Amino acid sequence: MRPQSVANPLDRLSARDFLLLREPDAIGTLVLAGYQLSLVLFLLGIVLVAAGLEAPVHSDYGLWTAALNLLLLCVVIRLAERTARRVRSRRDRS
Repeated sequence: MRPQSVANPLDRLSARDFLLLREPDAIGTLVLAGYQLSLVLFLLGIVLVAAGLEAPVHSDYGLWTAALNLLLLCVVIRLAERTARRVRSRRDRS
């Protein structure tokens, strides 16, 4: 078990601490994740425009569109991570 001082800062973050900006390390982690996901969405948008395809989710409200597309992207990334983990564990057993 890891000592508390080395634990992920997000493990200590509560909704109250987030709203009151009390855990700068955890908030910094969330901000960096947001930057990375924004970059991925920006690049995905470039690929979709170049391929002449539409985004998978569209709404008249830009924030809803961004939120739903981000949610969909996070689900896809999570599924890809789990698939990669399964492939690696099968390869390690062989």
